Amino acid sequence: MDERKLKTERLDLRNWKESDREAFLWLADAPGIKERTGRTVSAEALFGYYQTLDTSFAVLLDGNVIGNCSLFSNSVTRSVRSLSVLECAFYVHPSYQGRGFGSEALNAVLDLAFSEKLANAVIAGVLSDNVTAEDFIRRNGGRYCFSRPLQGGGTERFYLFTKN
Repeated sequence: MDERKLKTERLDLRNWKESDREAFLWLADAPGIKERTGRTVSAEALFGYYQTLDTSFAVLLDGNVIGNCSLFSNSVTRSVRSLSVLECAFYVHPSYQGRGFGSEALNAVLDLAFSEKLANAVIAGVLSDNVTAEDFIRRNGGRYCFSRPLQGGGTERFYLFTKN
């Protein structure tokens, strides 16, 4: 698989590499990240999965990993048969939040999905009690489309992104 690279005004995005393992674990286990993403697998397992995708990106600022932005297919997206839909998972380490890095990374990955026709639509799920993430998604053009109950309680809401 050829490495994919994206660039924004301040960020570089590139596929996850084995040499990023420690940085990914630092990111994925940061306070608030695991709890707010609803992740059900270990950070190690998630890192292994992300390394198999050419649409999963380390978000770098000045050469240092500060976030993740990944597109993938899963049971939710495969159930939408009439469209080509991918899900997007994204997060920025708490020490870098609030500075627009998440918006830059998300928009770069959405541009990739639509310009290369990887998907007709992209969805993003958010735990219903994560108001900050829900506001972020709405500010970046996500439109509410459906909710589903979670096994352990609570609700996950999904937002839709389409090409402008």
